[in-house]
Amino acid sequence: MRRFKYKRKKRYKCVFLVFIMTLLFNCNFVLNNSYKNIISFIFENTINYKYKNNIFNNINKNVFNNPVNILHANLKSKRSVVLVNNVLYNENNPKIYIYNSHQGEKYSYEYLENSNITPNVMLASSMLKEKLENLGIKTIIETNDILSYMNKHGLNHGGSYIASRVYLSDIYKKYPNLDLYIDLHRDSVERDSSTIVINGKKYARVLFVIGLENKNYQKNLNVTNKINNLILKKYPSLTRGIMKKEGPGVNGVYNQDLDGNIILLELGGYKNNIDEINNTLDILSEIIKEYINEKEKI
Repeated sequence: MRRFKYKRKKRYKCVFLVFIMTLLFNCNFVLNNSYKNIISFIFENTINYKYKNNIFNNINKNVFNNPVNILHANLKSKRSVVLVNNVLYNENNPKIYIYNSHQGEKYSYEYLENSNITPNVMLASSMLKEKLENLGIKTIIETNDILSYMNKHGLNHGGSYIASRVYLSDIYKKYPNLDLYIDLHRDSVERDSSTIVINGKKYARVLFVIGLENKNYQKNLNVTNKINNLILKKYPSLTRGIMKKEGPGVNGVYNQDLDGNIILLELGGYKNNIDEINNTLDILSEIIKEYINEKEKI
């Protein structure tokens, strides 16, 4: 009887040991995999609808509600990315900074109903960063919580540009010669205005905004025109054009007075899903690369 109990205990110990080894192996995989592989996995499974009930349901909700947590997994990877004041910097000659003055703007949950992903403009920024990096364009994205800053300093919705300027100014001091600063937003227009079908594929349309109350707005307008014209040449129906804003009820500056390379981009509307956003970002990343290449030739 004692020998039987001993063997049973030994068998339990072996099973427990195998379980621990398996758990450690999986944790090591998650912690050491680069964010490129992780994000690629996420969007590959997100965009393929048959994976609606996949692994996302079993992972901590906080990881996907804030895409920054995914990117932090790269800090120990071989890429030269460092975290400074909660901003991810790529030290290999960054060219673009992407931020969201309105971080709370969300897209449709279509196809993501059973996942733990929040489809918002911060997620879109992470997607755009990934695509630009894949094209060889080093990109910085803002990860500071702008809403928390606004609440702490008693700022209303209109004060979001005051909050984002704090972080934008920090980046500008560190990298004053970036090729482009993109304030990425989501518009509030209906689906028929925010969506277009090109060759049987649905895309979220883009709109550029220029604040005319910036005395040097012409510089920002010139940059925006160049990017918009590149879209018009290849995908004329994708862009809704350039909206110029001034007067009561609008910001009228949008922090574009800080530098002529700052643009404001409205990507899709509140009824666009992550698939349509992804399709547009595929095009937009190529357009931005073309713009930067042309700029560097001058």
